[in-house]
Amino acid sequence: MKVGEFDFTNVNHFVAMEYYWLILNRTFLILLTDTKLIGIKVNGPIGVQSSDPIVNPLPLAIDGDLQNPNSYINMKYVERIKDVNLLSDSFLKIDKSNFIINRLDIIRTEHDKSKKWGMGYYPHDGKVYITTHDNSRREFIILCSQSVEEIAKRLVNKSR
Repeated sequence: MKVGEFDFTNVNHFVAMEYYWLILNRTFLILLTDTKLIGIKVNGPIGVQSSDPIVNPLPLAIDGDLQNPNSYINMKYVERIKDVNLLSDSFLKIDKSNFIINRLDIIRTEHDKSKKWGMGYYPHDGKVYITTHDNSRREFIILCSQSVEEIAKRLVNKSR
């Protein structure tokens, strides 16, 4: 399955940010299939815009409608994977941040509506946590007004 073949609906994907290495972040487009969560890295570190070029010399701020989850997607990341099978090892090798999680491996989902420290003026609806059989845990910050409750519910409804 390639990204262009995915039938996007309002309930089978979401855009989320994840922190790593303490203060860095990356943004994912997460696709929900009957059996998998497919995480496509769609943006690198995002920062809060500063008027001081010494404080913020790189253009890390999001340009566009901050209330629209699609504004957080940098198409250069999508271009890199557009012709690749999202369920293949090639997809995972293109960017080591990309991921595939078997839905049956998810043993717990939780959500927290509180705001994430460090998000500045970026609107977000809280966090969704996923714990898998191997006890790994991921925290996804749900950007914009996508509902953490609804996303957490969708992650639980999986094929058995």
